[in-house]
Amino acid sequence: MRYAAVLLTAQFLISAQDPQSEEFKKFQQEQSRGVVQQEEAFRQYSAEVTAQFERYAEEQERLFREYTGRIDQRWGTKNRRTSTREEYVSYAKDFSSRRSIDFEKGKASVEVLVTEKEAKDPALIRSRLKEQVAQLAVSRGGTDPLEVKNNIPPEAKPVVSGQLVTAAGAPVTEQNASRFAEETIAKAEVTQQVVTGKDGVKRVVLGVQMPLVPDHVRRRAEEFRRTVSQQSERFGIDAALLYAIMHTESYFNPKARSPVPAFGLMQLVPKSGARDAFFFAHRKDSLVTGEYLYIPANNIELGAAYVTKLMTVDFRGVKEPKSRILCVIAAYNTGPGNVAKAFTGKRNVTQALPRINALTPEQLLGHLRQNLPYEETRSYVVKVSERIGLYNEWRN
Repeated sequence: MRYAAVLLTAQFLISAQDPQSEEFKKFQQEQSRGVVQQEEAFRQYSAEVTAQFERYAEEQERLFREYTGRIDQRWGTKNRRTSTREEYVSYAKDFSSRRSIDFEKGKASVEVLVTEKEAKDPALIRSRLKEQVAQLAVSRGGTDPLEVKNNIPPEAKPVVSGQLVTAAGAPVTEQNASRFAEETIAKAEVTQQVVTGKDGVKRVVLGVQMPLVPDHVRRRAEEFRRTVSQQSERFGIDAALLYAIMHTESYFNPKARSPVPAFGLMQLVPKSGARDAFFFAHRKDSLVTGEYLYIPANNIELGAAYVTKLMTVDFRGVKEPKSRILCVIAAYNTGPGNVAKAFTGKRNVTQALPRINALTPEQLLGHLRQNLPYEETRSYVVKVSERIGLYNEWRN
């Protein structure tokens, strides 16, 4: 048997050297059929994943409409506030109160809805606001009605961990949150605003604000150093660039959500950037949800993967490293096609490469600031470029 197998192998090897042999032709046909079948299977699977993304997007739109509708019923459309890239807004289950953290401006606030009669009761006002301030100080998120619908997990630590301090300068914790709330209510100016919900009922919004610590952005960034370092080493990209993108995208707000919607620290859109990044990192196509992207480790991994893809695939033909980084920064915000469009009027990156390579980094930055299709991206390139220097000492 072993001798026969050797003869068959030898016969095949001899035949393989003769492209005209029947055995070789048959082998080629079988190989071709296998490749075609694999390609067809991948196309079908990819189409299924695309359909999943479309269904997910439709469901997200439906849930958001339902969510904002319930807000409007009690707060009124003009007084609606929802989470953004820079601000996390969380409502109570019955929409009778809301807590918000502005990660860009460095302030937090709580607001409660009361009747006009209740608004005249100082003791009730203090009690309601104190309760909300204490909850804001220790909340790990995940309780907002939209988060609950989307199965968004709570953070490992309170969302404002290390970013609020007592009058004595001590960090606010679960142990001293009640005292911090008392101090805040005692010294804060309580605002009042009459609103009319879509249900036709007049209510009074009572609110107080409190500042985050001056270096709140840096403190939040510290929380993600280990993960950024790991992904920077894994993909071989500059950690300072990742921090600068994260800073600009969300101010290190792990609960960031844009209207698109894009989710999390590095503001990834499930059906485009997140999908591309997941395929690049894991070599398989998959539905990437907001639930997945709100986990910081997942978000940073895919954000780093997307930056690497832009660097090593889309703009690998840009010869000057500084110029390549500028193109990657712009593309992270607006996509490679729009960057190419700034040079040729067309979305083909390959056709844009000669013009990009003809410019110095300084000339390229000026060209991008003048010719990128959207003002947001023009500003974005400058902001990210400038913020890279803020994180030089955190490079691997």
